[in-house]
Amino acid sequence: MKLMKRLSLLLVPLLSAGSLFFSVWHLLKIEEEYKKGEDTYRKMEETFIKEPATDTKGAQNEEPETYLGIDFERLKEINPNIIGWIEIPGAGISYPLVQGDDNSYYLTHMSSGEYGIHGSIFMDYHNTPDFSDSNTIVYGHNMKDGTMFAGLSSYQDPGVYGRYPYFYVYLPNIVLEYQIFSCYSGQIGSVGYTYLFPQTGSYQEFLNTIQSYAGYETGIRADTTDRIVTLSTCVNTDHNHRYLIHGKEIRKMKEENHD
Repeated sequence: MKLMKRLSLLLVPLLSAGSLFFSVWHLLKIEEEYKKGEDTYRKMEETFIKEPATDTKGAQNEEPETYLGIDFERLKEINPNIIGWIEIPGAGISYPLVQGDDNSYYLTHMSSGEYGIHGSIFMDYHNTPDFSDSNTIVYGHNMKDGTMFAGLSSYQDPGVYGRYPYFYVYLPNIVLEYQIFSCYSGQIGSVGYTYLFPQTGSYQEFLNTIQSYAGYETGIRADTTDRIVTLSTCVNTDHNHRYLIHGKEIRKMKEENHD
């Protein structure tokens, strides 16, 4: 009996030590995965963004900023699923944009094609890659390290919107400029994710609805002549909701005009 008591007393600290070791190992693995993702995307930005050209963009009433020069030829060599690049100055977002055969693969794979918890910024597989649809949907994780689409939450502050009401999509030889008109937290599968509008008037009804959801007044309206992009990311405090930002295309520029 005494031997059993001694063994049980010995076993308790051993189990505690094992649990502590596993917890530390798990945290180190997560930290390693975060670093891998950060390093991968930083290297892609350093490698594939060429010397930019100066023009007025980004924040209002500030000094002219620059349009990015993207080396799409080299980008597509590492992953042919890369269709563009997205830049959201107000959220500190600048990443390759991919499109897969479904909406699952790039949740766990980076734009480089490697597995990674950061995943990618990716277009809904139902959409056409030239952004010609009425509503093009783009997804990204809300990472705890502030990367990927985490910065979208900054648009909960109307002051950020006031300074940075535009974002940009770069396609080969084309730059698309979008003006944000509605930002809000919505439920998973809400009307904001609609991409087909087969009935007459359904697109206008859709636009009216997502504009009514806005967390604050932007003073900007979209109508049926507009093509829009919907940006979507998780809300970390509520897994049943997503934070959505809708922007309408206001300008299409040939990249050669900014060389």
